[in-house]
Amino acid sequence: MKAEMEVTAGQWDYVCCACFIQLEGSGVYASQNNVCMACGNTNIRFNHILEHVEDGRQISVGIECARVLVKDRALPRLAENEVKRKERWRIHYKKPGRCTADAVDLRERGKL
Repeated sequence: MKAEMEVTAGQWDYVCCACFIQLEGSGVYASQNNVCMACGNTNIRFNHILEHVEDGRQISVGIECARVLVKDRALPRLAENEVKRKERWRIHYKKPGRCTADAVDLRERGKL
């Protein structure tokens, strides 16, 4: 993780986890061309959106960086698991679109 991001650990609120399902030809797939804004990793399947508590800026990071930057370390993993469930549904039924999960979704499903 970049040093300037590491010093902000604990100063971020978790917004949501998201991925995008696309149809291409006869196949359905999850897009994976994302970049973590905290460490520069380009192998990101799920975007974890975080918002800084003081200035309100938002960043998109991978799960490892999200777990370091937010106070509730379990929330990114729970949200990613919920997005994976939604992603499987979209792929199975060939429904392109965005899959998201936030704390409200997790509470509604009894996972928080």
